[in-house]
Amino acid sequence: FRRTRDAAYHIIERKGATYYAIASGLLRIVEAILRDQSTVMSVSSYIQNYYDIEDVYLSLPTIIDAGGVERILRLELAPEEIIGLRNSANVLRQLIHDLKL
Repeated sequence: FRRTRDAAYHIIERKGATYYAIASGLLRIVEAILRDQSTVMSVSSYIQNYYDIEDVYLSLPTIIDAGGVERILRLELAPEEIIGLRNSANVLRQLIHDLKL
């Protein structure tokens, strides 16, 4: 998780930009869809009934195939991790509300 979260900062330190990583990630997603690879990736998807989280987009491990999001994998989380995930979802939901998006 930390590697994914901090990747942009490491790329900026070494290359000065993140757009190569973004392009590379997008290429990987497109390949998984076009080749129907059923690949597990962390992508942002609309969340419904995930540890009682509803109506928000979160980046979670997801199976990507020819149809796009095949399904979101349900992680086995410790109680404190569930609380943290719910808090993150609430922060995002509040930001969307505040920005009137």
